[in-house]
Amino acid sequence: MTRLRDKAMPVRVLDIAAGHGRYVIEALAGTDVKPDGILLRDYSDINVAAGTKLIADRGLSGVARFVKGDAFDRESLASIEPKPTLGIVSGLYELFPYNAMVRRSLAGLAAAIPEGGFLVYTGQPWHPQLEFIGRVLTSHRQGQAWVMRRRTQGEMDQLVENAGFRKIEQRIDAWGIFTVSLAERVKA
Repeated sequence: MTRLRDKAMPVRVLDIAAGHGRYVIEALAGTDVKPDGILLRDYSDINVAAGTKLIADRGLSGVARFVKGDAFDRESLASIEPKPTLGIVSGLYELFPYNAMVRRSLAGLAAAIPEGGFLVYTGQPWHPQLEFIGRVLTSHRQGQAWVMRRRTQGEMDQLVENAGFRKIEQRIDAWGIFTVSLAERVKA
């Protein structure tokens, strides 16, 4: 958000699969840079209701809203107004095995985010409990076993680059399980 302000660009945050929205709302509360707008989306009516309540409880109704949306619907993402300048996709792509879905999602984000805007994306290139997760938890796909599709960081970065972003920074935890990357939207 500071990078956007330094460029004199508006700070309009979009999380395409926000769950309840707690992570974004709490992260934004801890920064001196205040966003001009926050749009949280999720496919689940339960998450939209919980997120809408969280926005109201935090007194953010004037700047934030939560709507139902499909993170893999390219046209829906591309048509978001006002255009977001900071897109977030976290903890989503590893839930789905097919890169075609990820490409559609990233293409929608690239169409929505103007040149100079940013994308924050996460990865999970390795996880020590994959078998446990697959046998015990169910996914967001009608109760099927939750088998994560791990993508190497190189694969994830290539998908992001092919969509029209240039990676500029990455952080990774001490165990190499979770990554958070920042990419800039480059000229199409």
